[in-house]
Amino acid sequence: MSKIRTVSRVLGIKDRKKEEIENEVRQLRGQIRELEAELASLEKRFSETAAEFEEKQKSSDLDVHRLELFYNYFAKLDEDMNAQKKEIIRRLSELSGRQEALIEAYKEKKLFEILKDRIVKEDSAEKDRADQKEQDFLHLAKRQRER
Repeated sequence: MSKIRTVSRVLGIKDRKKEEIENEVRQLRGQIRELEAELASLEKRFSETAAEFEEKQKSSDLDVHRLELFYNYFAKLDEDMNAQKKEIIRRLSELSGRQEALIEAYKEKKLFEILKDRIVKEDSAEKDRADQKEQDFLHLAKRQRER
């Protein structure tokens, strides 16, 4: 019985570990979605600004100062988008690692579930054998008394 208790405790620990990793994976996915939304927003601003810049060029309403402002703004947006992409790649890499850890946690949990089932079956079979021996003994004892 102590084997079952020990395996059950280890199984509980493995289950909690699996749940923690699942929560981390969910959080990372949420963070990645947020980062991708921010990147999409930056890209939208970049394309809107590029359209505005083209309009200003066509209307010849662009002096050197405004040209410099546009250039600086484009450079800043490009820098922000690149930083955002790097952060997304870093988080995706982290997510990949956590997913591998989650798979390992699932495997470990399943292993201990199988072990627990095997121990329960062995204990049940041992109990059944002991019960059968006792019944056989009682039957033989009863037969012996009848003679």
